[in-house]
Amino acid sequence: MATLVKFVKDKDGDCKGEITAVFPQLKWNRRQMGNDTVTCYAHLGQHSAAHIEWVKECTEPAAPAEYAPLKSELESIGYNLKICK
Repeated sequence: MATLVKFVKDKDGDCKGEITAVFPQLKWNRRQMGNDTVTCYAHLGQHSAAHIEWVKECTEPAAPAEYAPLKSELESIGYNLKICK
């Protein structure tokens, strides 16, 4: 079964241009964080939480050439990805 993923990049700040994989269907610690936090993955830090408002307000879609290395990294650790917009 494929895991839905959205690749985004930070729009500004210290992390401007950093690519993050956001898994919109994988809630992060729903008991403590509710439904507003999803799982994400980045080269540095790897799996973590992302608030959906951060994704909406502080990121923009990444181009395939930008996210290709992160996509390869995720696939190398066993992910079967289905990219969503």
